[in-house]
Amino acid sequence: MPLFGGFSDSEDETTMYQQTKLFNRQRSLHSIFGGGKVADILLWREPKIAATLVIGVSLLWFLMEVVEYNFITLVCHASMTSMLLFFIWSTASDFLNWERPIIPEVVLDESSFKELATGFHDRFNEILSKLLDLACGRDPPLFFLTTISLYILSIIGTYFNFMNLLFIGFVSMQTLPVMYEMYEDDVDRVASKFMRKMRKLYRKVDSNVLSKIPRGTVKSKKHA
Repeated sequence: MPLFGGFSDSEDETTMYQQTKLFNRQRSLHSIFGGGKVADILLWREPKIAATLVIGVSLLWFLMEVVEYNFITLVCHASMTSMLLFFIWSTASDFLNWERPIIPEVVLDESSFKELATGFHDRFNEILSKLLDLACGRDPPLFFLTTISLYILSIIGTYFNFMNLLFIGFVSMQTLPVMYEMYEDDVDRVASKFMRKMRKLYRKVDSNVLSKIPRGTVKSKKHA
């Protein structure tokens, strides 16, 4: 008897030509990312902001990993350079009739931080809930695929330091979603074929190995 149900030959026949969304999602990619400003940046609906973020983070990574700047030294040098430029600008504006620099009272809006924190909180809870759901064995092929992916990620982590992993993760978040949105149909078609092959492989392992593992019966306790 199979340890996990839900995957029959008749189901594969009915879904053979049925294309499903990646990870069986029902919502659009934009709504999954929160549907706000963060989603617009990740999907390049705000190209100027997205490009500025990519260039800024890439420059920061270059200075810290290639030039080997210390983080505190980099922050101090950037602060000194900015203060010096503003000082020269303010001083020269009195002699050259330039417009003095306008310093806004609020540089970063509070709502932006709240939206970013809320979006991160929602995505983290969604990912954690999905992982716990997979751990309960409700989707065995996806469980094994996730386990293999985490194992590969752990191997990759041994060859990169934390800063490089953060940079790779950021670049992936800024490129993979928008690339998937552009080629969504092709990716979903390939993913559907791959998931069908994983289900067939799991059924073979289940019938030839897992179902033959002896399992003891649970005895109920008798209460006096």
